[in-house]
Amino acid sequence: MRSVPIVSTFQRASVCKRLWMSGGAIAVFLLTIVIGNQFIAADRSVTREMLGHDFLAFYTAGSFVRDGRGRELYNLDSVRMFEQATAHSAGLEVGKSFGPWWNPPFYALVFEPLARLPYALALDLWRWISVAAVVLAIGILMATLARASHRWSMKHAGLVPLLLVISMPFVQAISHGQNTFTSLLLLTATVVLWRGERKMLAGIVGGLLFYKPQLGAVVAAAMVLDLGWPALAGLSITGVVLLATTLIAMPGSLGDWLRQLPANVRWMQIEHAYLWERHVTLKSFWRLLLQGREAGEPMLITTALTWISLAAVAGGLLLAMLRMRGAAFIELRAVYRDRLIGATITAMPLLMPFYFDYDLLLLAVPITLYAADRIAHPELVQRQDRWFTAGWAMLFMWLYFNPAIALHTHVSGTVILLSSISVMSIRRAMRVEYQQMPSIVLHPQQSAIAA
Repeated sequence: MRSVPIVSTFQRASVCKRLWMSGGAIAVFLLTIVIGNQFIAADRSVTREMLGHDFLAFYTAGSFVRDGRGRELYNLDSVRMFEQATAHSAGLEVGKSFGPWWNPPFYALVFEPLARLPYALALDLWRWISVAAVVLAIGILMATLARASHRWSMKHAGLVPLLLVISMPFVQAISHGQNTFTSLLLLTATVVLWRGERKMLAGIVGGLLFYKPQLGAVVAAAMVLDLGWPALAGLSITGVVLLATTLIAMPGSLGDWLRQLPANVRWMQIEHAYLWERHVTLKSFWRLLLQGREAGEPMLITTALTWISLAAVAGGLLLAMLRMRGAAFIELRAVYRDRLIGATITAMPLLMPFYFDYDLLLLAVPITLYAADRIAHPELVQRQDRWFTAGWAMLFMWLYFNPAIALHTHVSGTVILLSSISVMSIRRAMRVEYQQMPSIVLHPQQSAIAA
């Protein structure tokens, strides 16, 4: 095998070159599928009518706000009837399925202007908004790598758009019509402000992530522990504004959300068979492994293993956060902060009760921070980091196959890999790097003089 030129070239190549070679090959493969789809029979191809169905829930929520039906956002029968009627008139192939509205009521206001348009036009506009959001996020992430290397080089920065666009979460998000791209932009902006110690502003922007609470909770906790009360004040400002907006524009809907959402989740996940293989949480891992997709209450062992694994990951992350607060080595504080941010975002899906696989696109942020760490501080790279790099590569590839394999085996390899990467991320955040760099360590007497 080594005698094959391309194989020997790959084996001798640097990590960066291997990523370009692998990413380029996958991009060509995916492009071939997209082009080939245009030349096969309509009954065997992926058509426009099969795509963007998750947007139906957004369009329905906006329509309910437009029509003064905000109190019906969490009424499953009302949502089902409207979505089925919309799908029928738009010629969508949805069968009997429908998508409930899970988000807080204020987020429905975002889609009210789109709901004034015909569904097909609204979906097209939403796709362009999503593309604009992901392009902005990619630009910010590329700039992060450029700053790490102190120059703009497509050798490193160019990997961001390549690997992001060919990733399975990107394909899922754009084909489902999901809001993952706006989530990525908000998270990226929050992290940039966090790293720059724009404390209150980081909190204000980070608070917007609570339009999907599973995206905002862990990030907010870590940010407050690191940045202190200004970040909490920023989060509070956003929270108060969103709360006031909800109470004024959609009276009564907040109570509906708090009261009805648990019942709706139970209806979907307990009373009916559920697609647990598409979730990437510790809860979904044990549920799928021990009980499959079938309806029913979680068994005691399922609940126990869920809480034990949650405590282990959350405990490790909390230790990393506390260590960050006590870090006395100012010269490396930025390194520790980046690693804490990376560990937080990586562990976030595991800790949540609800997290779909398409939102794993947000892992582009910790991956970029890891790459920037290696570029800016090559002297800190250790042998064990090779396993960390390999873990990310394995997760990237596995995401293409996990839904189908997990469906039949009841084992989510994605959760196993993500858990392994989270453990390694937490260990890196707690790693004592200053012992390898005595020349920049501030000794107590030097610290006193500097003070």
